[in-house]
Amino acid sequence: MVRHERQNEILKMLRETRTVKIARLSDYFNVSRETIRKDIYDLEEEGLIEKVHGGAILNKANNETNYLNRKNENDNEKRAIAKEASRIIENGDTLYIDYGTTASYFINEILNKKDLTIITASIPLASELVDYTDFDVILLGGLIRKNEKSLYGPITQEIIENLYVDYGVYSGSGIDIEKGLTNFHMGESKISKEMISHCKRKLLLVDYSKFHTTAMNKIAEVTDFDYVITDDKTATSTILDLEEKVKKVIVVHDGSDKEND
Repeated sequence: MVRHERQNEILKMLRETRTVKIARLSDYFNVSRETIRKDIYDLEEEGLIEKVHGGAILNKANNETNYLNRKNENDNEKRAIAKEASRIIENGDTLYIDYGTTASYFINEILNKKDLTIITASIPLASELVDYTDFDVILLGGLIRKNEKSLYGPITQEIIENLYVDYGVYSGSGIDIEKGLTNFHMGESKISKEMISHCKRKLLLVDYSKFHTTAMNKIAEVTDFDYVITDDKTATSTILDLEEKVKKVIVVHDGSDKEND
């Protein structure tokens, strides 16, 4: 069994049992314990598992579902948030659209714009944009994260070093007033974090379910964003906290919005 097949099998075991032991895996695969330790290290680097003494666990807090499974969660909220965010974008703008399913809704809302240049490291997002002749689409290269069909790694980082845009559009896996915006995957998070400093203005699009949730890898502080757009299911106390830290907070409600300056 080659390395990637063995690692996939380890993931399957973890999803069934939530914990595995190095000694048992070594016997099961008939390989050395050092080989299993390397497998566990690789999987931890991918943000898929957590290494513990003598083995590994599948941490529910960091075990995200794949892109297609998450895409339709909180559909109405994401659609309303994306529609409001699209009003900020003008013809001719340059955008970086970060990883995440909310970004797909945002793309649907900007298709009537003209002469946009859009940079992304998401293959699904680039695929949605490729047929629109009014847009120039730049798909960043790099390693492919298969379950999300996203790109990351040193090649991606090298490409973005000299790219600057008018707007960065972010969503992320979790948002906390004190801990900031976080993501599950270490490689994606590095790209997101680096692009923050390459965007003149930053938009954070997050529905109510993302608040008070923290993933493993930090991307940015709440104060790094110029706009936070959320829905009216977000707690009033959270909105008030955001207003103290962010230039503009917009709360969407039933397709309309109320703005908090």
